[in-house]
Amino acid sequence: MKALPLIIFALAALAQWAAPLSQIWTHEQTLTHGTLIKLKCSAPDPYDPLRGRYLAVRPDQREASVPEGVKLEQGMHIYATLTTGADGLATITSLSVKPPTSGNFVRVKTGYTYDEKASIEWPFDRFYINEKLAPEADEWFAENIRSAKGIIAEVRVLNGRAVLADLSLDGKPFREILKQRVR
Repeated sequence: MKALPLIIFALAALAQWAAPLSQIWTHEQTLTHGTLIKLKCSAPDPYDPLRGRYLAVRPDQREASVPEGVKLEQGMHIYATLTTGADGLATITSLSVKPPTSGNFVRVKTGYTYDEKASIEWPFDRFYINEKLAPEADEWFAENIRSAKGIIAEVRVLNGRAVLADLSLDGKPFREILKQRVR
């Protein structure tokens, strides 16, 4: 009987480590093995005193057509099928309640629905940056937000999960651009 509390304690400690390690593992698997898609977006630079500096990434496509006969409610998790166009940017081509059997898809949340359209809440919305680089990132953003090509979010997608990998402008990675500007 003396071993039972020790066994329960060991299982509880193992569970506390298993949950975050599982999340880290799936995040890293998506970054390593996921398909790279690119989304045109806007990225203002807010500040959060608890989490630090980040760019609030908002893909330009924030709504999609609801298939005929499908009833969606606000806050519902659905799957958005992504198709890459000739310009290399991905767009949502269809929504479904069940995961598609093929292609690139992301699990998203619905916002409001109206007329056969639904607003989409993407599973990523922040790109964290170094505190020292934040003022330079903010200046870079202000200079480039109105460029013809716009800021591109590079997202890795695997089995419905999406992880924001980087931002780019004219094919150059965001971190590389900031390193050059800081020199």
